[in-house]
Amino acid sequence: MKFTSRMKMARFQTLWIQMRKNQLLAESHKTGQTSGTKMTFYAFFETGNEAYKSGRYTEAVENYTSALSCSVESRPFAAICFCNRAAAYRALGQISDAIADCSLAIALDPSYLKAISRRANLYEMIRDYGEAAKDLRRLVSSLTSQMDKANELRQTQLQLYKIEEESKKEIPLNMYLILGVESTAAASEVKKAYRKAALKHHPDKAALLVSRSDNGDDGLWKEISENVRRDADRLFKMIGEAYAVLSNPSKVI
Repeated sequence: MKFTSRMKMARFQTLWIQMRKNQLLAESHKTGQTSGTKMTFYAFFETGNEAYKSGRYTEAVENYTSALSCSVESRPFAAICFCNRAAAYRALGQISDAIADCSLAIALDPSYLKAISRRANLYEMIRDYGEAAKDLRRLVSSLTSQMDKANELRQTQLQLYKIEEESKKEIPLNMYLILGVESTAAASEVKKAYRKAALKHHPDKAALLVSRSDNGDDGLWKEISENVRRDADRLFKMIGEAYAVLSNPSKVI
């Protein structure tokens, strides 16, 4: 059933992209001009999708990043781009990067269930069962009101039950996965990975990744900014905690 849900979302994304491209082309015929920036965005996005499907995950990340560097006219569409890049990061084993992108997607589009589900799975991977449970409860709440999501709702409820049982065991976080290093990594490798992650995910930089590009009101963008900052701050502290543990042999389990 998860495969069916992914197929439906993929079809939706494809149709949505084509619809927007057709709208841009129609506008260009009326005005005699083509929005090159927007068309470039879609070109990068589609190239990223093709690279991901072919297993070229680094190339996919590069193209999604290029797409996001363009002027994105829609918050929901930017959210899709962040969420897709998160999938590529996950495939590369860069879990903290994937979590950060899912958080950005959710901040831009709080109703984006795919991003919420993906982040829950990422939290489960690093054994942060408390945060995974929060996302799954959010999913359950949203799916409960959707009559055509009965099977997905049951699956999510089962996953939530399993996560809540795991959280009772008080299992430590997977610090190696958070920093993206092997359990055999030397101290120098751990330090290098920490510095790179801390620089990339500093909370002060997070808000810069989400540009105000539509006509949303000030209150909406203030809320988005606050959510981005909150999630980035939590991830930054987690990265710091991972380094504190892995750089101290007496704390490593």
